[in-house]
This record gives sequence, structure tokens and C-alpha cells, in this order.
Amino acid sequence: MRSSIRAVRKGWKKIYAEWRRKRIHLDSIIAVTGSCGKSTTTKLTAAALAEKPGVYLGYGKNTPKGIRGAMFRMPASAKIWVQEVSGHKHDAMETSVRFIRPTIGVVTTIGMDHISNFDSPEDIAVSKGQLVEALPENGHAILNADDPLVAAMAGRTHANVITFGKAPDADIRLVSSSHGYPERLNLRVCAGEEVVDVPTRFVGERWTTSVLAALAAAHAVGVPLKQAAAGIETVEPLRFKDDVYTHNGMTFIVDSYKAPLWTVQSSVDIVAAAKAQRKVMIFGTISDYRGSARGKYVRSAKSALEAAQLVIFYGRHSQRVRRLKADYPDRLFMFETYKELTAFLRGALKAGDLIYIKASGSADHLERIVLDHKKPVICELTDCSRPYTCNHCRHLHGKKRWFSRTRQT
Repeated sequence: MRSSIRAVRKGWKKIYAEWRRKRIHLDSIIAVTGSCGKSTTTKLTAAALAEKPGVYLGYGKNTPKGIRGAMFRMPASAKIWVQEVSGHKHDAMETSVRFIRPTIGVVTTIGMDHISNFDSPEDIAVSKGQLVEALPENGHAILNADDPLVAAMAGRTHANVITFGKAPDADIRLVSSSHGYPERLNLRVCAGEEVVDVPTRFVGERWTTSVLAALAAAHAVGVPLKQAAAGIETVEPLRFKDDVYTHNGMTFIVDSYKAPLWTVQSSVDIVAAAKAQRKVMIFGTISDYRGSARGKYVRSAKSALEAAQLVIFYGRHSQRVRRLKADYPDRLFMFETYKELTAFLRGALKAGDLIYIKASGSADHLERIVLDHKKPVICELTDCSRPYTCNHCRHLHGKKRWFSRTRQT
């Protein structure tokens, strides 16, 4: 009976969302996709448009179902819809853009996220490119000039093309940048003859792409570069996506939402550029790669050891780096259970440390490390299949479970 009721509710919401989309009038519809930085770019774009009336932001839930939910919640006053769109499998993008009917399409970059659903990065680009193919002739395709697979999408659209990046011919061009925690990312950007400094709250050079994409989208809507930059300056990093926490003299930078292999080096670069008495990197599960796992973990460990004084691997894959232990006996550590990891950290971490956490969401739940410093964490599960972050879990600070469906140690 309950399943029947849920099915009716689900069907009714889908029908209503479709009905409403056909009847609602919006001045601009901005769809944002890419292998990484979608949510952040979407949030930055909405902030860059803050002076425009009726900006509606849809991010986080980026599948066709989630996008229909965004339409379901859209206020009648909305004039500009900024929506994150996933292309995590072949038919997802086509289904979403058919519903959204975007006038502006933003593509950030092509990487290896969800590679198991595709044949190659080029195949991923085919899926993401369905966004720009769907744009009207009077629309705008916002493309990353520094990513060849994205830049090539200019030939797949009839819309006006606006490029962004470091490339000399980019329409929204990066002139210079500075970063290195505790300094946040600061950019100097030009559009034609206009040059603007863009201070941000972000840590690390890799967020440059999202900032430039947001500026380009705002430019397409007619927002002056300086005004867009002022909006971007107010945006904080999304939770557990390189956001910063300080506790008892220690600084934590947490990137625990996902950890595709191709993003590991840019995380290491953040640590390398940071200024701190001692640098610590904690790795959970590395994802989205093909071939042998051992070699990938070993290369990641070697790269991290060049940037940090202490490197820790956690979880069922932690022993993949054990061959390096003899060369780094006092700098490289592996722990298979969360209880062992936290016992070590309690004695190892100290004031003045910068701790960078790189992990894969529900596979690791390593955000518990930083949440524990705000309020003691009770949960010590090593394996937990819950698909949401620990700050939403009722077991985090509460009583221990009287049963355990997953191993505790």
C-alpha cells in the first residue's frame, strides 16, 4: 500500500513539473555541466547575477528527477533559472535539457568522473556536449578554452560562443592569479578592455575554472564584470569541497565529497602551496580510474609525500601503499579501520598543523574527523553505505547503534 502511495506521489510530481515548465516564462535559463565544479559554478553564477531580479538557484540534485524537483519548488517570481545538470550516464543529459530548455549552457571541464559509464573521456564529452547542441541560435554556449574537449564543442552548437580561460583568445581571460593558504584565490580577469580583480573565498588554483565560468555566464546575461566579481566575492566554498575549519590551532581543509583520481594532483597542489608549520594529508578511497589500483595509490602517495610531512591512507585500500612504508617509516601510515585512524590522529595532530582530507563520500565518511572537533563523534563505523554526509546523520553524536549492519572495527 505504501509503495503504491509513493508511486502516485512521484507520478503526480513529475506531471506537475512538466506542466509547470511548459507554462512558466523565464528571461534566461542557465544550465551548468562538466566533470567537476558543477555545483560550485552554479552557485557562483547565481551570486554573479545577484543584482538581477528573480534569480533562482538549483544545484546539488542534478539528475532529471532532481531538476524536476527544482521546477516544482521554483517561485512564481523567478526570472532567471541557474541549474546544475549531470551527464553521469548517456541519456541523463538529453533528458534534462529537453525538460530545462536552456538558453545559456556552461561546460566547465571534462575529466574521468563516472568513467565506468563511458568508453573514454571523449565519450563523456559527447554526452556533456548535448547541452550546447540543445541551445537556440540566440543563446550562448559558455566553453572552457583551456580544455580541448570542451573547446571543441563550439562546432556542435548554433548558439553564440563565449570562451573563458588562460588562452590568449579567450573572451573572459585570466590575466594572473595568486593563492596559497592562508591566502585565498585571487584572480585578475579581463573582458575586452575591462580588467577586474576578483577576490574569492576559495582555496587553491583549481577553482579558477568555476570562477571564470560564472563570470562568463554573467557576461552573457549582460552583467558588468565588476558587478559580477562583487557577487562572487561573497561566496563560501560548498561544504566538504575544500572548505576550511580551524580548531585548537589546527587548520582542516576538507575535500571529502568525492575523490576521483584525476583530481588528486590538484589537491596535492593546494597542500604544496599552503603555508603551515607542518602539513598532513589524509586519503580515503580514490575513485574513477581504470586499470590496477595499486599503481594509482602508490603514485598518489609519492606525490603527497612531496608536499606533506605526514601522509595517511585509510580504509580497505590503505594497504596498497605499504611497499613505500620502508622508505618513509615516520611519514607514511596506513589504517584499515576508522577506530585505528582516530586513535592515531589524537596523538599525532598538533597545533600549527594544516590537515587536508581527501576522501570519497559514503565510502569513507572522513568528514567525521573535523566534525569531531566541534562536538565529540560517537560513530566509529568503518563501512557505512549511507549516501549522505555525516552532518546529516542522527547517529553521529547520538547513542551507539544497538546493532551493526556494517563492521565496527
